Formats: sequence, C-alpha cells, structure tokens
Amino acid sequence: MEKDNLLDMLKALDSQASSINVQNGESDFSRFYHMNVPFQLTLEYCNGDDKDDYVNIVTVSSTKAVLYQESLSLKNNPYTKNTPHFHDFFEIVIVLEGNIVQKIEGKEYLYTTGSCCLINRNLRHLEYYPSKCMILYIGLSPDFVTKLFASAQNSLFSGEKDICTSELYHFITDDIKNPGKRAYLDFIPAYQNRLPAKRLHSLAETMLQTFLYPEFGASYRICGLMCSFLSYLSSPRYYLCTNIRLDTNSDFLLFSRITRLFEESDGRMTRTELEQLLHYSGDYLNRIVNKFTDMCLYDYGMTFCMKKAAEYLTETKDSISTIAARLKFTNRTHFYTLFKKKYGVTPKEYRQMHS
Repeated sequence: MEKDNLLDMLKALDSQASSINVQNGESDFSRFYHMNVPFQLTLEYCNGDDKDDYVNIVTVSSTKAVLYQESLSLKNNPYTKNTPHFHDFFEIVIVLEGNIVQKIEGKEYLYTTGSCCLINRNLRHLEYYPSKCMILYIGLSPDFVTKLFASAQNSLFSGEKDICTSELYHFITDDIKNPGKRAYLDFIPAYQNRLPAKRLHSLAETMLQTFLYPEFGASYRICGLMCSFLSYLSSPRYYLCTNIRLDTNSDFLLFSRITRLFEESDGRMTRTELEQLLHYSGDYLNRIVNKFTDMCLYDYGMTFCMKKAAEYLTETKDSISTIAARLKFTNRTHFYTLFKKKYGVTPKEYRQMHS
C-alpha cells in the first residue's frame, strides 16, 4: 500500500466513537474488547523506533471511522499503556511492512513482512513494534464469519467449497462450537510465494477504499474481499499454516516454520534463503533444528529431499538423472551417496525393490 494513497484515505475520516467497547480499561493485567459491528479494520503505521515517534492508527467499520495517534514509547512499554488484551472476536494480524513481536499469553513470537496470524477469541496478547512497520488488523465477529462459511457451503461453484477443507475453516468453526481453545494459527509465505506483501497490500487498500468510499454494492464487495483474503491465506500454494498450541514454546514455532518450508521445497532451501524468509541467523536456525532433531540444518533438509527422491523413484518412470536434476543436484555421485546413506541401497536398487 502506497503511503500517499494511505494519507488520502486518512483525510476522508470522521472523528467518531470507536466501534470497539473496552472493558477493564484501567486494568494493568488485561483489557477486554467487545466489537459491536460484524467486522472492522485497523491499520497501524509506525515510522521508526525512536521514543518520540508515533504510531498512526486508523480504525474503520461499516458505521464508523476513527483516526488517532499513540506514542511509540507507550505502545512498546508494557508497564504503561500497553496492557495485554483479549476480545470476543477473531483477529487476523497481517504484517504489511517491517517486523513486529506478537506476545501471546506471555510468550513472544516474531512476525515479519508478509506473515500473518489468526488470534483466537479470549487469548491475552499484545504487540511490540521494534522498528518501522505497517500492520493491518482484521476483526471478524463469530456471526459474520459463520455467514461467510455458510455461503461457501451453499455456493454455485464447487471451487468455493475448498475453504471448508482448510485448517483456517476448521480452526474457526471448532472454536465457535467449543470456545476457549488455547491455540492460534501461524501463517508464513510459502516458498513459491515470492511477493506475499504485494498481494496483501492490494487487498488491504481495496478493503479500506471500500469502507471509506462506500457505493451501492459495497456490502457485497466487502464480503467478497474478505472471502478472497481468507481464501488466499488458506491456500497451501501461498501460505503455510500451522496450528500453534500455547503449551509449546517459541522455539517450537520456529522449528515448525523451518519444517514446513523444507516440506514445501523438498528440503532444497539454502541457509541463506531460510535466513531471509525467517529473519534469524543461520547459526540460530541450525541450533533450533539440532535441539529438536539432533541433526544439523543441512542434514535435516536432506531428509525431506531423499524422501521426495524415493517418491519419484516409485511413482514415476523418470530417469535417475532427471530426478537428481529436479532436486537440484548437479553432481549425480553426491545424490547417489546421500540416497544410499538414507536408505541403504542405491536409487536403482530402491526402484527395483519397490516396482
């Protein structure tokens, strides 16, 4: 989302009361947020990490639009204004630019550009802004998201029903039936999704424009945009989704992210690529993998690569050289050595055994 476009939108806002009712507003432990509209967008933009900087906040819904500022020093200070909160609606946190630290039930998780998370109802959480960032928060009431999912089940097109098989769908519908689960959904861009932020910016800008300049059909358009966004998040082609239980620690989340990226790339992601995607040093990623597997990062990646090689050998008639090249091996001997180390036989022998 271009900053000039954002500023133009902000000029259209009216200073009205928020569509969120805050209970326990003076509490130092936690605050409760009740949303009295079906859905709401909150865009927060921070220009830097200096204590004198401000967080610019715009909140829009179908009935109200509010613009205000908050000191960054207060936003990032847990002993002043930044008290953990929980709410009676589902909240999707989308990092459009920069990095944030999401603190959920006392545990901290790093979220980088293009990544998202779905915060369950009644989970205590807060966000820190360690540097320049732009974050979009989407609040969805249980009734509203139920109607969206119902429209998919009764849709005209069979492809619309795909959402009903997703982790996102099951996570939300399970919580509506049995609230209180201590878990949330983590979304990181898939390996092939090279420009996740670009699509997110486009969806965010279109939703905000529709809220600020509604015309006939705007209600349908917002529902369609919400469906497009949920479909984008739930598609394995674009995002890797992990259900995170809060009885696990942040190291396990990072290990889960590494695992999902290796699964998707057949283990052929370099240390540098992982560093760029996950924003941690290669040495730290290596320590995390070793903690859970007793393997180094490279060897762990090779377990996925050799598994895929075995699948190609048994499920296709491709030559061994073709399979090695597909898995990015330029040295056929190296491929043979790794495969025999994993399975105890050569690729040719493995194919003969399983043919």
